[in-house]
Amino acid sequence: MTRNSTTMHSSARGQALTITTLLFSSIITMITLGITSPTIRGFQSGSDFQISKQAFYTAEAGSEDAYYRIRNNLATSFPETLMLDGATAVVTVIPTGSNEEEVDSTANYNNLERKVAKNLTVSDGFSFNFGVQTGLGGFFLNNGAVVNGNIYSSGVVTSSNNSVNSYNMIYGSVVSAGPNGSVDHIHATSSVYSHYIDHATIDGNAYYQSFNAATNTVTVAGTKYPNSADQATSTFPISDTLISTWETTAASGGSVTCNAGTYTISSNVTIGPRKIPCNLVISGNGTTVSLAGALWVTGNITINGSGGTGVVMKVDNSVGNKTVAVIADNPSDQINSSIITTSNNSTFYGSTGNANSYVMLLSQNKSAEQGGNVIAMDLINGAGGDVLMYASHGQIKLQNNVSLREVTSYKLTLINNTVVNYSVGLAQPLFTSGPGGAWKIQRWQEI
Repeated sequence: MTRNSTTMHSSARGQALTITTLLFSSIITMITLGITSPTIRGFQSGSDFQISKQAFYTAEAGSEDAYYRIRNNLATSFPETLMLDGATAVVTVIPTGSNEEEVDSTANYNNLERKVAKNLTVSDGFSFNFGVQTGLGGFFLNNGAVVNGNIYSSGVVTSSNNSVNSYNMIYGSVVSAGPNGSVDHIHATSSVYSHYIDHATIDGNAYYQSFNAATNTVTVAGTKYPNSADQATSTFPISDTLISTWETTAASGGSVTCNAGTYTISSNVTIGPRKIPCNLVISGNGTTVSLAGALWVTGNITINGSGGTGVVMKVDNSVGNKTVAVIADNPSDQINSSIITTSNNSTFYGSTGNANSYVMLLSQNKSAEQGGNVIAMDLINGAGGDVLMYASHGQIKLQNNVSLREVTSYKLTLINNTVVNYSVGLAQPLFTSGPGGAWKIQRWQEI
């Protein structure tokens, strides 16, 4: 009895010890798992985060590569594949409107995906490179005319102010291209490039073949580079083919009904795209013309404000951050017709809240190019604002307190207190100043 009791007691104690050991082991295991599992999950999460970041950076790299190629007119073929450190991005370009595209880039790395999108505004394929650009007709400044920006001319750049203290100011660089290039009576705050330089004050460098008069008539703050090669003449940024396309677009909106050869606007109106098959006259005090699309006028355009407000022409807000063209082009008479005249507080605005939206006044008059004296575009007395003026075959004349953004013409004359404030386009490397931007990203987002 005693032996059996002792044996049973020992057996019970052994079982208890075994159970205690198992319990302790279970507790230790649970504690260990409780400690290590978050650590393991943390390591896994960290690894996934790194993989996700790699996928994101690859998607962004693919998107940036596509944008760079589009912006700089390089060869493109979409969809495009980009591989970066084990991750792969597939880039596609999707048209989202007549002037817009979306660049989508989706990257995969170890089965984790990230996707980014860029919405681009697609231009018509040109940009203004200068505050003023003229053709062989040249650029002529008088009285207190000023240009805030770079000047490029395939003809002469000259002023009628003979006193060294009253030379017309060009706040930028000046190029007078070709073997007959000449800069005369000009004060430029940056460099000057011309075959001849005569009577000038140059705050930057001077690149020239020779001074056209005594050396002491030219003051150069920077370095003189005599015997420099002439700058090449340049074409205008907007082709006649593109203008014809804009005319076709305007005509697609239908035609107005003319009265005795004239279409008159004297009250607030939203108009465009539209063809006006006659002369256009806009007048009144406070008359606002909102441009919802291009206008093609097959005659002359006269904009004549009265009173304190005058005529206001603006890009309609529905157009967004874009520029709208108002074209004077009479195909049957581009010598004595196709003329634009604005006067007496005619003011121009882009769409509300959009800094790169402008009204473009464009004349196809060709008198100056053919040696005539007809003025293609004449801006007088307080006219100006967010307006671009373009007459690649004709002469533009700006006079009496006119202020505008950019002007391009075969020949240009500035009189009295005219000011050109350059604020669009992409300056060429030749120049040392000038704001930039041709292609723009409207929106970036991860999707």
